[in-house]
Amino acid sequence: MKNRRISLNTILENDLVLKIISVLIGILIWFVVLDQQNPMSEHTISVPLRTNKEVLAAKNISLVSSTIPDNVNVVIKGRKQRLDKVSVSDFHAFLDFSGIENTGQTSMNIPIPQYSGDQDIIISDVYPKTVRISLERIVRKEFPINIKWSGSFPEGYEAVNVKLSPDSVVLQDLESVINSIDNVAVTIERDQLFKGGSLNRRIEAYDKDGKVIPAIDGNFQTSISYNIAKTVPVATTVTGKPKENFYVKDYKLSRNTVQIIGSYDVIKDINVINAEQLDVNGVESSFSRELELKIPENVQLYNSNSVISAQVNIERYSYKTVSIPKSSITIFGGDVTGKVRYRIDEDEISFVIKGPAEILNTVDAKTIKGFVNVSELNEGKGTFDVQVSLPSGIYIDGNVIVTVESEIVVLDEEMDESEPTPAPQPGEEALDEEHAIEPPSNENT
Repeated sequence: MKNRRISLNTILENDLVLKIISVLIGILIWFVVLDQQNPMSEHTISVPLRTNKEVLAAKNISLVSSTIPDNVNVVIKGRKQRLDKVSVSDFHAFLDFSGIENTGQTSMNIPIPQYSGDQDIIISDVYPKTVRISLERIVRKEFPINIKWSGSFPEGYEAVNVKLSPDSVVLQDLESVINSIDNVAVTIERDQLFKGGSLNRRIEAYDKDGKVIPAIDGNFQTSISYNIAKTVPVATTVTGKPKENFYVKDYKLSRNTVQIIGSYDVIKDINVINAEQLDVNGVESSFSRELELKIPENVQLYNSNSVISAQVNIERYSYKTVSIPKSSITIFGGDVTGKVRYRIDEDEISFVIKGPAEILNTVDAKTIKGFVNVSELNEGKGTFDVQVSLPSGIYIDGNVIVTVESEIVVLDEEMDESEPTPAPQPGEEALDEEHAIEPPSNENT
């Protein structure tokens, strides 16, 4: 096969070849000029980053922390004149949360922003490329509302029938916040309760250390209704007298106090609730009886009825014989001029006393004093009743009688100190202090 050699001159003589070469040279020259007048360039533009994190709420998920920036940096390439015509509004940067299903910490890639402009450019990169996010589930939980009392009541007062409406609340927040709640309560100042019958208070959530959890919305309120109760003693009185030689040893009430409720302005002045009287007239044995309480107007009993029972213990008197010397008896009512001398014939005077055994056993004969009135004895001898001073609750069984003699004496004679001398009438200034004791009442004779 014979080699054919084509010279350069031959090729150049071909018109088609010359045209192609001319075009290529023209293009080359165009690119050279273009690179000089409108060169390729790179530019970074800050584009707002939009998200749809609101879709998380529908899944009860909350974005609690993230490194999501407000803007991303987009790197674009192209001819300088074209890049100069690109604006921020030509880009759409979007981070989509639609696929989020789980909570915890994770990373998300930031997609290359979409370009909606008409310039021939290339998006080469975006910064940052990823972000860190922390997600937590939103939960709802119902809590009973407790009461935290503040201050103190005056002695004997307390709040009763305390009711909250509502008495529970459903709180919704991050799971970690809800789990940190130890209790939910309203604070009530005790002194405020005296100003009315109801209150409104905002609730607060507390952790296990008793500190308020500020993340919980305090706009939830509850209404508190209540009554003020006052504890007062119950009292009664005994009327009548038991059968002769019997006495009321004691009585016991089934309740010594009751609680009353009502307006503070009313109950503050009530210091006792009286019951019916205990009638013991003519009784000779112990008994029990129901008594009706006398409740004032506009006042109610709290947590009790208006009837109490009384157990009355009736006992027979005990008896004891005692003897006192005549020196324990004071003579009064006689002559005060000193012309008449009086004396009691008996050296010792014995008599019987009666009363409750526990008191009777404490009576000391040395402390018993007697008084005899000789105002009707002019001269000679006479018998007289002795009034005896005894402890309360002790009585004479029968009468105490002594014989008193009187005789005329000479004024300058020495008075016999061994015999009792007449005393002035009780109540006079000259009454001897040792015997200045009022005669007992008829009850003790």
